[in-house]
Amino acid sequence: MALPNTGYAAVRGGVLRGAAGEVHGGRDLIARVGLAAVLLVGGASGCAGSDTDPDGRLPEPEPTSRLTPGPPDADLWLSFEADAVGVDGSREYPDAFGHPFAGRVVTANDGKLELVPGPDGAGRAVAFPARCTAPIGCPRAMVEVIPAPALNPGEADFEYGARVWLSPDQTTTGSNIVQKGRFGTTGGQWKLQVDSAEGEPSCVVRSGTDVLTVRSSVSIADVAWHRVVCRRDKEGVSIRVDDTVDRVAGRTGSVSSSWPVRVGSPGVGDQDDQFHGRLDDVFLRIGS
Repeated sequence: MALPNTGYAAVRGGVLRGAAGEVHGGRDLIARVGLAAVLLVGGASGCAGSDTDPDGRLPEPEPTSRLTPGPPDADLWLSFEADAVGVDGSREYPDAFGHPFAGRVVTANDGKLELVPGPDGAGRAVAFPARCTAPIGCPRAMVEVIPAPALNPGEADFEYGARVWLSPDQTTTGSNIVQKGRFGTTGGQWKLQVDSAEGEPSCVVRSGTDVLTVRSSVSIADVAWHRVVCRRDKEGVSIRVDDTVDRVAGRTGSVSSSWPVRVGSPGVGDQDDQFHGRLDDVFLRIGS
Protein backbone atom coordinates (compact mmCIF):
# COMPACT_ATOMS: atom_id res chain seq x y z
CA MET A 1 0.00 0.00 0.00
CA ALA A 2 1.35 3.41 -0.91
CA LEU A 3 1.06 5.70 2.11
CA PRO A 4 0.01 9.33 1.63
CA ASN A 5 2.88 11.75 1.17
CA THR A 6 2.69 14.03 4.20
CA GLY A 7 6.10 15.58 3.50
CA TYR A 8 7.55 14.18 6.73
CA ALA A 9 9.96 11.32 6.96
CA ALA A 10 10.14 10.27 10.63
CA VAL A 11 9.47 11.13 14.24
CA ARG A 12 12.82 11.15 16.03
CA GLY A 13 13.08 11.63 19.79
CA GLY A 14 9.97 13.83 20.01
CA VAL A 15 10.93 15.92 16.98
CA LEU A 16 9.31 15.59 13.59
CA ARG A 17 11.96 15.59 10.89
CA GLY A 18 11.16 16.42 7.31
CA ALA A 19 12.59 14.74 4.26
CA ALA A 20 14.85 17.75 3.74
CA GLY A 21 16.04 17.67 7.36
CA GLU A 22 13.84 20.47 8.76
CA VAL A 23 12.79 20.13 12.38
CA HIS A 24 9.41 20.93 13.89
CA GLY A 25 8.44 20.85 17.54
CA GLY A 26 5.86 21.94 20.07
CA ARG A 27 2.27 22.53 18.93
CA ASP A 28 3.33 22.38 15.30
CA LEU A 29 4.70 18.87 15.92
CA ILE A 30 1.49 17.72 17.63
CA ALA A 31 -0.70 19.11 14.87
CA ARG A 32 1.33 17.58 12.06
CA VAL A 33 1.69 14.19 13.77
CA GLY A 34 -2.05 14.19 14.31
CA LEU A 35 -2.64 14.97 10.64
CA ALA A 36 -0.26 12.20 9.60
CA ALA A 37 -2.07 9.75 11.88
CA VAL A 38 -5.46 10.66 10.40
CA LEU A 39 -4.13 10.22 6.87
CA LEU A 40 -2.54 6.88 7.68
CA VAL A 41 -5.59 5.45 9.45
CA GLY A 42 -7.95 6.73 6.79
CA GLY A 43 -5.83 5.28 3.99
CA ALA A 44 -5.38 1.91 5.69
CA SER A 45 -9.05 0.91 5.57
CA GLY A 46 -9.05 0.56 1.81
CA CYS A 47 -5.73 -1.19 1.38
CA ALA A 48 -4.66 -4.81 1.50
CA GLY A 49 -1.47 -6.73 0.83
CA SER A 50 1.95 -6.72 2.41
CA ASP A 51 1.21 -3.70 4.66
CA THR A 52 -1.32 -5.69 6.74
CA ASP A 53 -1.39 -9.08 8.39
CA PRO A 54 -4.00 -11.74 7.39
CA ASP A 55 -6.52 -10.19 9.80
CA GLY A 56 -6.28 -6.85 8.03
CA ARG A 57 -4.50 -5.09 10.91
CA LEU A 58 -1.64 -2.65 10.41
CA PRO A 59 1.76 -4.02 11.47
CA GLU A 60 3.06 -3.15 14.90
CA PRO A 61 5.27 -0.02 14.97
CA GLU A 62 8.97 -0.35 15.60
CA PRO A 63 10.02 -0.22 19.27
CA THR A 64 10.60 3.33 20.48
CA SER A 65 14.30 2.56 21.01
CA ARG A 66 14.68 2.09 17.25
CA LEU A 67 13.00 5.39 16.41
CA THR A 68 14.75 7.64 18.89
CA PRO A 69 18.42 8.23 19.74
CA GLY A 70 17.70 7.92 23.43
CA PRO A 71 14.73 7.74 25.76
CA PRO A 72 11.90 10.05 24.66
CA ASP A 73 11.88 11.63 28.14
CA ALA A 74 15.61 12.37 28.35
CA ASP A 75 16.74 15.11 30.74
CA LEU A 76 19.38 16.25 28.25
CA TRP A 77 19.53 15.72 24.50
CA LEU A 78 22.07 17.41 22.24
CA SER A 79 20.99 16.66 18.68
CA PHE A 80 23.22 19.33 17.02
CA GLU A 81 20.38 20.17 14.62
CA ALA A 82 20.40 23.84 15.63
CA ASP A 83 23.04 26.19 16.95
CA ALA A 84 23.26 29.72 18.29
CA VAL A 85 25.84 32.24 19.47
CA GLY A 86 26.27 32.32 23.23
CA VAL A 87 26.74 35.41 25.38
CA ASP A 88 30.51 34.97 25.21
CA GLY A 89 30.45 34.66 21.41
CA SER A 90 31.03 30.91 21.35
CA ARG A 91 28.82 28.53 19.39
CA GLU A 92 26.13 26.76 21.41
CA TYR A 93 23.88 23.78 20.72
CA PRO A 94 20.56 23.98 22.58
CA ASP A 95 18.82 21.05 24.22
CA ALA A 96 16.60 19.49 21.55
CA PHE A 97 13.71 18.97 24.00
CA GLY A 98 13.70 22.62 25.04
CA HIS A 99 15.24 22.08 28.47
CA PRO A 100 17.22 25.09 29.75
CA PHE A 101 20.59 23.62 28.80
CA ALA A 102 22.99 24.36 25.98
CA GLY A 103 26.26 22.81 24.93
CA ARG A 104 28.93 25.49 24.57
CA VAL A 105 31.86 24.82 22.22
CA VAL A 106 35.23 25.13 23.95
CA THR A 107 38.47 24.88 21.95
CA ALA A 108 42.24 25.22 22.25
CA ASN A 109 45.19 25.24 19.85
CA ASP A 110 43.01 26.11 16.83
CA GLY A 111 40.80 23.10 17.43
CA LYS A 112 37.30 23.18 16.02
CA LEU A 113 34.12 21.18 15.60
CA GLU A 114 32.85 20.50 12.11
CA LEU A 115 29.23 19.85 11.19
CA VAL A 116 28.83 16.62 9.23
CA PRO A 117 25.87 14.47 8.12
CA GLY A 118 24.26 12.50 10.93
CA PRO A 119 23.35 8.80 11.07
CA ASP A 120 20.26 9.23 8.91
CA GLY A 121 22.11 11.20 6.24
CA ALA A 122 19.77 14.17 6.63
CA GLY A 123 20.45 15.53 10.11
CA ARG A 124 23.62 16.98 11.55
CA ALA A 125 26.38 15.55 13.71
CA VAL A 126 29.67 16.99 14.95
CA ALA A 127 33.19 15.85 14.06
CA PHE A 128 36.02 16.44 16.52
CA PRO A 129 39.66 17.33 15.76
CA ALA A 130 41.79 14.80 13.90
CA ARG A 131 44.18 12.59 15.79
CA CYS A 132 47.48 14.30 16.63
CA THR A 133 50.60 12.64 18.02
CA ALA A 134 52.51 15.76 19.12
CA PRO A 135 53.21 15.85 22.88
CA ILE A 136 51.82 19.37 23.24
CA GLY A 137 49.81 21.86 21.20
CA CYS A 138 47.39 19.47 19.49
CA PRO A 139 44.02 20.91 18.42
CA ARG A 140 41.38 20.43 21.10
CA ALA A 141 37.61 20.81 21.16
CA MET A 142 34.69 19.80 23.36
CA VAL A 143 31.06 20.69 24.04
CA GLU A 144 30.34 21.75 27.61
CA VAL A 145 26.98 21.97 29.39
CA ILE A 146 27.17 24.17 32.49
CA PRO A 147 26.59 22.43 35.85
CA ALA A 148 22.97 22.00 36.91
CA PRO A 149 21.46 20.00 39.80
CA ALA A 150 18.89 18.55 37.38
CA LEU A 151 21.72 16.68 35.63
CA ASN A 152 22.83 14.86 38.80
CA PRO A 153 21.33 11.35 39.07
CA GLY A 154 22.06 10.99 42.79
CA GLU A 155 21.05 7.46 43.81
CA ALA A 156 18.51 7.03 40.99
CA ASP A 157 18.88 4.68 38.05
CA PHE A 158 20.13 6.55 34.98
CA GLU A 159 21.43 6.07 31.47
CA TYR A 160 23.46 8.13 29.05
CA GLY A 161 25.02 7.71 25.65
CA ALA A 162 25.33 8.87 22.07
CA ARG A 163 25.45 7.80 18.48
CA VAL A 164 29.09 7.30 17.62
CA TRP A 165 31.10 7.07 14.38
CA LEU A 166 34.77 6.12 14.59
CA SER A 167 37.37 4.90 12.14
CA PRO A 168 40.26 2.54 13.01
CA ASP A 169 42.84 5.31 12.64
CA GLN A 170 40.98 7.54 15.14
CA THR A 171 41.28 5.25 18.16
CA THR A 172 43.64 5.95 21.06
CA THR A 173 44.19 4.49 24.51
CA GLY A 174 41.92 7.20 25.89
CA SER A 175 39.18 9.17 24.14
CA ASN A 176 36.15 10.35 26.09
CA ILE A 177 32.71 10.64 24.52
CA VAL A 178 30.59 12.12 27.32
CA GLN A 179 31.07 12.52 31.06
CA LYS A 180 30.24 14.46 34.20
CA GLY A 181 33.06 14.70 36.69
CA ARG A 182 36.65 13.58 36.36
CA PHE A 183 38.91 11.02 38.03
CA GLY A 184 38.94 11.66 41.76
CA THR A 185 36.53 14.62 41.71
CA THR A 186 34.19 15.10 44.66
CA GLY A 187 30.67 13.82 44.17
CA GLY A 188 31.50 10.98 41.80
CA GLN A 189 31.65 10.60 38.06
CA TRP A 190 29.95 8.96 35.09
CA LYS A 191 31.48 8.66 31.65
CA LEU A 192 31.48 6.86 28.32
CA GLN A 193 34.82 6.43 26.61
CA VAL A 194 36.74 4.46 24.00
CA ASP A 195 39.87 3.47 25.86
CA SER A 196 41.33 0.83 23.58
CA ALA A 197 43.12 0.85 20.25
CA GLU A 198 40.62 -1.83 19.18
CA GLY A 199 37.77 0.67 19.54
CA GLU A 200 35.82 -1.08 22.30
CA PRO A 201 33.83 1.49 24.32
CA SER A 202 33.38 1.33 28.09
CA CYS A 203 31.23 2.88 30.80
CA VAL A 204 32.44 4.08 34.18
CA VAL A 205 30.28 5.04 37.17
CA ARG A 206 31.94 6.17 40.41
CA SER A 207 30.42 7.24 43.70
CA GLY A 208 32.98 8.02 46.38
CA THR A 209 35.45 5.15 46.26
CA ASP A 210 32.99 2.71 44.66
CA VAL A 211 33.75 2.31 40.96
CA LEU A 212 32.13 0.08 38.36
CA THR A 213 33.56 -0.25 34.84
CA VAL A 214 32.15 -2.33 32.00
CA ARG A 215 33.73 -2.69 28.58
CA SER A 216 31.87 -3.71 25.45
CA SER A 217 32.76 -6.96 23.77
CA VAL A 218 32.41 -5.34 20.33
CA SER A 219 34.32 -2.61 18.54
CA ILE A 220 32.75 0.54 17.13
CA ALA A 221 35.82 1.59 15.10
CA ASP A 222 34.47 0.39 11.77
CA VAL A 223 33.46 3.58 9.90
CA ALA A 224 29.78 3.08 10.76
CA TRP A 225 27.29 4.71 13.12
CA HIS A 226 26.52 2.89 16.39
CA ARG A 227 24.15 3.67 19.23
CA VAL A 228 26.05 3.31 22.51
CA VAL A 229 24.21 3.50 25.84
CA CYS A 230 25.47 3.15 29.43
CA ARG A 231 23.03 2.33 32.23
CA ARG A 232 23.45 2.30 36.02
CA ASP A 233 20.80 0.58 38.11
CA LYS A 234 20.66 -1.06 41.52
CA GLU A 235 22.22 -4.27 40.19
CA GLY A 236 25.20 -2.86 38.31
CA VAL A 237 26.31 -1.07 35.14
CA SER A 238 25.73 -2.14 31.54
CA ILE A 239 26.83 -0.99 28.11
CA ARG A 240 24.74 -1.51 25.00
CA VAL A 241 26.24 -1.19 21.52
CA ASP A 242 23.33 -1.50 19.11
CA ASP A 243 21.89 -4.90 20.14
CA THR A 244 24.91 -6.19 22.09
CA VAL A 245 24.81 -5.79 25.88
CA ASP A 246 27.64 -6.37 28.35
CA ARG A 247 27.11 -5.98 32.08
CA VAL A 248 28.97 -5.96 35.37
CA ALA A 249 27.26 -6.49 38.73
CA GLY A 250 27.81 -4.29 41.75
CA ARG A 251 26.49 -1.39 43.75
CA THR A 252 27.25 2.31 43.50
CA GLY A 253 25.87 5.10 45.64
CA SER A 254 25.01 8.71 44.98
CA VAL A 255 26.55 10.39 41.93
CA SER A 256 26.19 14.16 42.26
CA SER A 257 28.98 16.50 41.26
CA SER A 258 29.32 20.20 40.57
CA TRP A 259 31.15 19.51 37.31
CA PRO A 260 29.72 20.29 33.87
CA VAL A 261 28.70 17.64 31.36
CA ARG A 262 31.46 17.50 28.76
CA VAL A 263 31.22 15.94 25.33
CA GLY A 264 34.20 14.90 23.21
CA SER A 265 36.87 15.40 25.87
CA PRO A 266 37.20 15.87 29.64
CA GLY A 267 39.00 19.17 28.99
CA VAL A 268 41.13 20.98 26.43
CA GLY A 269 44.53 20.49 28.04
CA ASP A 270 47.45 18.67 26.43
CA GLN A 271 46.90 15.52 28.50
CA ASP A 272 43.12 15.33 28.15
CA ASP A 273 41.59 12.34 26.37
CA GLN A 274 40.32 13.94 23.18
CA PHE A 275 37.80 12.03 21.08
CA HIS A 276 38.54 12.16 17.33
CA GLY A 277 35.44 10.71 15.66
CA ARG A 278 31.88 11.95 15.14
CA LEU A 279 29.01 12.21 17.62
CA ASP A 280 25.28 12.77 17.44
CA ASP A 281 22.30 12.59 19.81
CA VAL A 282 24.16 12.80 23.11
CA PHE A 283 21.70 12.22 25.95
CA LEU A 284 21.21 11.74 29.67
CA ARG A 285 18.08 10.26 31.24
CA ILE A 286 17.57 10.03 35.01
CA GLY A 287 15.01 7.66 36.53
CA SER A 288 13.85 4.12 35.77
